[in-house]
Amino acid sequence: MSVWNGWSGRAWLTPAGQDRNFNGQFLQEANLHQNGQYSASGCLFGADLLLLDMSETIRLYYSRQKRLLYTFGMIALGVVVAGFWNYHLVDGFGRDFVAGQALGDTAALAGSFGEKGSGFGFLFAAIAGLAATFTACNCVAFAMLPGLACSTDGRASRRTALKSLVAFVVPVVGIGAVYGIFIGLLGPEGIEAFNQRAVRMAQAQSVFTLIGVVMLGWGAVEMGFARRWTESISDEWSILFSRPSTRAAMLGVLVGAFAVGRPFPVFREFLTYAATAQSPLYGAGVMMVHGLGQILVMLLLFLLLVWLAGDRLIRWSQRAPHQAELMTGMALIAGGSYFVFYWGLAFLYDIGRWGFKLGWYGG
Repeated sequence: MSVWNGWSGRAWLTPAGQDRNFNGQFLQEANLHQNGQYSASGCLFGADLLLLDMSETIRLYYSRQKRLLYTFGMIALGVVVAGFWNYHLVDGFGRDFVAGQALGDTAALAGSFGEKGSGFGFLFAAIAGLAATFTACNCVAFAMLPGLACSTDGRASRRTALKSLVAFVVPVVGIGAVYGIFIGLLGPEGIEAFNQRAVRMAQAQSVFTLIGVVMLGWGAVEMGFARRWTESISDEWSILFSRPSTRAAMLGVLVGAFAVGRPFPVFREFLTYAATAQSPLYGAGVMMVHGLGQILVMLLLFLLLVWLAGDRLIRWSQRAPHQAELMTGMALIAGGSYFVFYWGLAFLYDIGRWGFKLGWYGG
């Protein structure tokens, strides 16, 4: 039996009908060339070690033309959503409904550290993160859900789901802590310069365009378009990248970087509050809380999906692992296209804001 490495495309040969232990991990059986058809048993996408290269699975089930059609369709979807994105509506919802109802006028609160104290900063952090849920810099986090939700294991889906969840959350919180140290060191004068519109927009365009490029590259791998590159990766690295916890951590790094580029006014007002303390440790602490706030809705949806539909998700991924991989690749392509167009091309060449230019959204 030929067993494919998760990223490299290489095959390990094992006797047909037998299971094999590799680095202490249990490998489920994969059956290839059955009546001329490729099939796989087990939740391959969620196994601790992928038996069948998932990009190879996609290549076997979907022709290059069909994969290209799906890819260009997702690129078009991401561009259309970005072009018609109404940031006034979504930013206003976060500012007026979420933060406004919970805290009040965040612009006024930004300079109230001396009055409110350090404890209030943690509440401010959580609400600022929650308010950013549906902004243009955070909504793409929901495109990560297919990949995270499929990071489950056919043998112990809930336990492995929690393991993947922790692997996802740790980079989000860690990046927030590092960024918080920087904010704490800026102090009141530094944060005032840092929050100038020209600075924060340049920061947002750079960070989110780069994230979009990474998502597009990852999506290309998932869709089976980068076999030559994946074949150059050593077995050790490809095994590492194939683990659900590694993939979840990679998603966490991308989402954690959202805060670094975020220009959302409520968030910048929170940064002003945090910087006033002039404490790197305090800055790290509140930014960790902010990181949890920005992914709270996503985490709740993930847990709801796993707990209510976990068994069905496992059965589906066992029955059609190529579909789970296709969904992940398409989501990454759509999200990456959104970021690259919205934060990159649209700003550079003034080719976005279609709804505003058509007069649909007002000024």
